[in-house]
Amino acid sequence: MLIDFRVQPPYRSLMDLHFFRPRPDKEDPVHGNPFAVGRKTPPSFTESSIELFIAEMDDAGVDHAVVVGQRCADKWVNASNDDISQLIADYPGRFTGFGGIDPNAPDVVGEVRRATEELGLAGIALVPGWGDPPVVDDDPLLMPLYEWCAERSIPVTVTSSHFIGPDMLHAHPVHLQRVALAYPELTIIVGHAGWPWTTATCSMAMRCTNVYLMPEFYMYLPHMPGSGDYVEAANGYLKHRMLYSSCYPSNSLKTAVAHFRALPLSESAHEHLLWRNGERLLKSLS
Repeated sequence: MLIDFRVQPPYRSLMDLHFFRPRPDKEDPVHGNPFAVGRKTPPSFTESSIELFIAEMDDAGVDHAVVVGQRCADKWVNASNDDISQLIADYPGRFTGFGGIDPNAPDVVGEVRRATEELGLAGIALVPGWGDPPVVDDDPLLMPLYEWCAERSIPVTVTSSHFIGPDMLHAHPVHLQRVALAYPELTIIVGHAGWPWTTATCSMAMRCTNVYLMPEFYMYLPHMPGSGDYVEAANGYLKHRMLYSSCYPSNSLKTAVAHFRALPLSESAHEHLLWRNGERLLKSLS
């Protein structure tokens, strides 16, 4: 069993996201994308094919994937929550959807209600640092959203790292700690796991037991500074509250799984991150 807890497949408006921008044949190791050096672009990306993506899921052993939406500033491009709902309908049993929510939308709670109640999406996804204007994770704009989700047991994925926002302070885990403490019934999944605030983010999750960490390539890419903090936490007290995700299309499904399986994790930690924790979360939503 393998559950990939964050993908953005090549399907309809998801292909408009900035992650699907054309890629150079060879990445500049000095000035290029540091996550792309040595990356092998999968056929599903090159061919813009959801059918090839499903085949790559099968080849990588991915049984189920969570499609994470995105609504933020125009420069990053947005994906339609309606398209995510349709993708789930097109491939029954393969996907769960989290609807992208723009924190600066005129009726932010209204879109959360539409995504979860009308479109049937299981959770919501925020990228506050990419808003227009960018906001921190505990901005007052977001508090009604967090409260609404907490009251209805709807999980929230918040992507937080050094790339998300105008500076690294936007990703400081104290912002999410304030949210987690204010709404202890709210399940918060931290995409990118607050990198590079690795120890601080693990400490925040240690105190706030409603927080799950999803480090993605900040954990599984070889030689990533700080990844050892996530590995140590996964082998210890955070084994039950960490999730595996490839963050496709940042990397291919098969390469991401191979890198992750190579980490010095206990057999039990591998099992919990690759599927047990994800299965428990998804079952709680059904």
